[in-house]
Amino acid sequence: MGLVIIVGLTAFSAWRAAQIGFNYDFESFFPEGQPETEFYMAFRDAFSTDNDFALVGIHCATGIFDSTLLAEVHRLSEQLEGAHGVTGVVSPTSLVLPVRDPALGMVFERPLLRWEQPDKYPADSTSIWGRQGMVGTFFGPSGQDIALTLLQRPMLSKAGCDTLAWETDALLDRFRAECLSNGLRVETHRAGRAHAQVHYVGVMTWEISLFIALGLVIIILFLGFAYRSWWGIVIPLLVIALSAVCILAFMEVTGKGIDVMTVVLPTIIFVVGMSDVVHILTRYLDELRAGRPPFDALGKAFREVGLATFLTSLTTAIGFLTLLTSSIRPIREFGLYTAVGVFIAFILAFSLLPFVLMLSRPPEHALPRDGRSSMRSAWEEWLGRTFVRVMRHRRSVLAVSAIATGTSLVLLTSIRVDNKLLEDLSEDDPLRLEFVYFEEAFAGVRPYELAYLFEPGRDIATESGVLAAMDDIEGLLRTELDAGAVLGPGGLVRQAHRLMQGDRPSADVVPTGNELNRLVRRMEKMDGQNAGMAGWTAVMRTDLGLARTTAKVADLGAIELGRRQQRFEARADSLLHARFDTPPFRLQPTGTASLIDLNNEHLASDMVYGLLIAFAVVALLIGLMHGSLRMLLIALVPNLLPLILIAGVMGALDIDLKVSTSIIFTIAFGIAVDDTLHFMAKYRILLAQGRHPFWALRRTFLTTGKAIIVTSMLLCSGFATLMLSSFEGTFHIGFLVSLTLLFAVLVDLTLLPVLLAAGQRKARLG
Repeated sequence: MGLVIIVGLTAFSAWRAAQIGFNYDFESFFPEGQPETEFYMAFRDAFSTDNDFALVGIHCATGIFDSTLLAEVHRLSEQLEGAHGVTGVVSPTSLVLPVRDPALGMVFERPLLRWEQPDKYPADSTSIWGRQGMVGTFFGPSGQDIALTLLQRPMLSKAGCDTLAWETDALLDRFRAECLSNGLRVETHRAGRAHAQVHYVGVMTWEISLFIALGLVIIILFLGFAYRSWWGIVIPLLVIALSAVCILAFMEVTGKGIDVMTVVLPTIIFVVGMSDVVHILTRYLDELRAGRPPFDALGKAFREVGLATFLTSLTTAIGFLTLLTSSIRPIREFGLYTAVGVFIAFILAFSLLPFVLMLSRPPEHALPRDGRSSMRSAWEEWLGRTFVRVMRHRRSVLAVSAIATGTSLVLLTSIRVDNKLLEDLSEDDPLRLEFVYFEEAFAGVRPYELAYLFEPGRDIATESGVLAAMDDIEGLLRTELDAGAVLGPGGLVRQAHRLMQGDRPSADVVPTGNELNRLVRRMEKMDGQNAGMAGWTAVMRTDLGLARTTAKVADLGAIELGRRQQRFEARADSLLHARFDTPPFRLQPTGTASLIDLNNEHLASDMVYGLLIAFAVVALLIGLMHGSLRMLLIALVPNLLPLILIAGVMGALDIDLKVSTSIIFTIAFGIAVDDTLHFMAKYRILLAQGRHPFWALRRTFLTTGKAIIVTSMLLCSGFATLMLSSFEGTFHIGFLVSLTLLFAVLVDLTLLPVLLAAGQRKARLG
């Protein structure tokens, strides 16, 4: 019956796990429950999203003012308009300006770039380079780059983004081929949400397969080394493989797809689940070698390590559950599903594992044979010598620990909280290189949104000096934030005034008085009628008391952009108070990038809060286990020290604290505490039997040392596979957690025995 249930569970889990999807939802990283997020959602509804677009960049080393090239660019823009999900294409070859003849009063449309008339190129290029907002938006400063903007349907689905990206790339391939056939060598670039989503999902699909395969290989190698039999390989693999499949099936059933956070989840379940199995198997084999029959040996193993294994699973799960304190949904979901996976692995270790063990014949090397096996003797001999060295050099252990702690405390003060939108991608990643191109050739890709808040219904645009102030604020964005592609109420009115005055450069100003009123009313009436100009409601919603300036900035990181934003806000505040007794509006930065940066402001506090909860729970468990404050403090020290050491490493290597690295401390603590709990549990059992403290300490070192070392090697190696990831955050998780676990095993086998010996000595003296 048990076998039927296991087979049924495996089949169902494999079926559902095979259907799990991948997800790249940029907006899921917005901080929830924050007023800034609620404001942006209302702001987005009033205007539009700031990332539903795609950019196509074309680079020609011989210059873009070539009739053949521009003809191909125009044809490309027409073809892109038919791509899936595209609502329009803004191309310099199709942009027209509504120019009013001051003498006749008639409005006629004049092309921005008369691409069909090469003799007009010198005049058009002079006009374009003299018109604010064109260079950096549609043209590169060097004259070798031209850009098209694809407007897409808001909130396009993943399938829609996949189709859009595929069709765009196919058209660009055809475009390059056509140019080459005409003797032109061009480079094409593209960026936007659709291509980013396709790229991220593709990388995640490849990496989760890679991590699972490497995890299996590493586990097989370590199990083969530790147990020297197929028996010791197949049985643990069966347990952890089913654990990983079950958690993936649970995710699929509950509607959760694999994202940039949960891509590491199968690896974590592999190594954490293996820790439980190794502790049980090691103790089981030791009891078999001692001459016990299999059933009795399994019962003794459960009694010896059962409580400790449950506590380690509990503390590991609690460590991940503390991530529920985060305001970022993907982090909360990562913590929840990983905690569930940890308990699935524990349940299978104590249900499936004994079932399989009782059906399997014990390996020959585990049966009694004239005393202990050579493997056991080798381990005990080495651990015995190590224990003697540790006890003999107790002062050196304490001194090294103190020096390492002090050095790390100094280094960790240099950790910065910073974030870039694409910093998770390696510097040579194709997607990141595309974004770098747009930053170097144009204004960048990172969206910037600035909101103006005023009383709903107030006709603020016609009030004296208001639009001129907005225009100057837009100028401050260019100077202080080095923003490009700036579009706001002030600049839009100034541009419209110039066009209504025959496109005279001298009229490139914000008008005043009745002239301003007439112009605003005209823009309201003509809203959205001309493809060459943004509609008035795209930047002004009088009914809602909202106005908007949108721009693009370089992805310089939250710290640098924060400094620039502070300078901008200070200068804008001075400008408003200098011109108005009471400023007519209030400024508020918003947008997707701003909300992602806002997350960073809460990372440190969320991390500390989560760790405090984890420490409190572990302290409670150890306190209940030993009933001693001294033992509680002794047990917490070796778990706090690895975290301090890894923080020092982050400071020394200039690794910033961000969304991906903020979870490292919680993961590391939840897993690293396992070895300490196993050590303390065995020590408590021996003390309860009336053993001498020093004998109990030595025996604990010998009996738990092998399992601690083997599981730590497995954990380190498993997490080290994450260092192969293309995502920098995943790489840092693999590197830093592996290093933390290495520190943890060193501390547990050196500092912890020294502290326990000192604690028992003080207890006797007391």
